[in-house]
Amino acid sequence: MFKKYNTSAGVIAAYSTLLLFIALTIFSVNSCSTKEDCTITCIYGTCLNNICNCNAGYEGDSCTVLTTQKYIANWNASDTCETNIYNYVATIASSSSIANRFNITNFGRFGSSFVVYADVTGTSFTIPTQNVQGITLSGSGSINVIDSDDAVLSITYFAEDEFHNTDHCNGIWTKAH
Repeated sequence: MFKKYNTSAGVIAAYSTLLLFIALTIFSVNSCSTKEDCTITCIYGTCLNNICNCNAGYEGDSCTVLTTQKYIANWNASDTCETNIYNYVATIASSSSIANRFNITNFGRFGSSFVVYADVTGTSFTIPTQNVQGITLSGSGSINVIDSDDAVLSITYFAEDEFHNTDHCNGIWTKAH
């Protein structure tokens, strides 16, 4: 004979209480066990084991430094492209709405109204595919910070105009003084 199990509300409540106890135990083991584990303040991030884990776009011991800050400047650009070599000045400024984004004015020597955006992760950035004034661009690069006044950007990008003419460029940009 088979024994019938009681599936009454009392049994369900007992299992629910047991599951709640297990979940609370797991949570308490994985969080800071004492106040001393998180004694630092992380302005734009969270503290875990007394280390700040910064939100996207921030860095530093307390997550107060914008990652884009090291990029903000006028840059003497020298782009070696398949079609020509272009020397010009580009300006990088912070995005007003996204912490890990900057805007480049006069990118590719296309003029002062030509603004491209790039997304930053630490010392690298990506220029997502975007169409600006009939030119489709995409690329990536990195920064080598020498000191507070000097840095070098290495950049690779593709440009395609509305007639499907393409150009591949490698640029070396130095911080203008």
